[in-house]
Amino acid sequence: MKAIGRVTIAGAGPGELEHMTIAALRAVKSADVILYDALIRDSIIAEFAPEAEKIFVGKRCGNHAYAQTMIISAMIEHALMGRHVVRLKGGDPSIFAHLASELAALNALEIPVVVLPGVSAMLAAAAELQSPLTTRESNRHIWITDGHAPDIHEYAAQMAVFPGTLVFYMGAGKTADLSRMLISKGIRNDTPAVLIENAGSSDAQHARSTVADFAQGRLSRQTQGPGLFLIGDALRADMIAQVEPAGFHSSALTP
Repeated sequence: MKAIGRVTIAGAGPGELEHMTIAALRAVKSADVILYDALIRDSIIAEFAPEAEKIFVGKRCGNHAYAQTMIISAMIEHALMGRHVVRLKGGDPSIFAHLASELAALNALEIPVVVLPGVSAMLAAAAELQSPLTTRESNRHIWITDGHAPDIHEYAAQMAVFPGTLVFYMGAGKTADLSRMLISKGIRNDTPAVLIENAGSSDAQHARSTVADFAQGRLSRQTQGPGLFLIGDALRADMIAQVEPAGFHSSALTP
């Protein structure tokens, strides 16, 4: 009987090859089979092992090349054939993905599996905006959620007074609705808000203003790419100028 293979569930990062970890890059270069998502860019696909079987399993806006059950079945099928299977996901596999169901299925059959983290779109967005998501003095928390979550209104009151940054994944088409919801629960109209689309990619775009502007529809998505909607005082454009490193005073630079 042929030995059981193995599965690597890897995050490719949010965009181009530069954001991919060395571990994930090694995995796709040594894979026998690669099941990859719609968000995987050409610069990463170009690094796939030439001899590997490449299977597109992308899911975008309800158009699913593979149902999740089919993806899991393919992972199992190829691993049981003794192959090294890489399940390559955009961003990080533990954030708004199907990691739990995939691990449960693989573990039930005792198929060896390794999970490799990826750079999250949230982190790429903060880097591109040159904005902190937290500050040491205040805004010490991050609330990560799905902009389309059916129960999101149940948490609106807590979000409106949350002392940190709100991060709405898949929020590009919901910026006005989310902003109006938060304003109705008491968030300040001038609270900074940013929509960033295609974070981590060469075609990234962002719109930066306040929740009031987004609520009134003055800013909205410009692409059909994945988007994050960020809200919070840590994103304030002048926040960095207000914070001085410990032991350092800008007055020391004054002639």
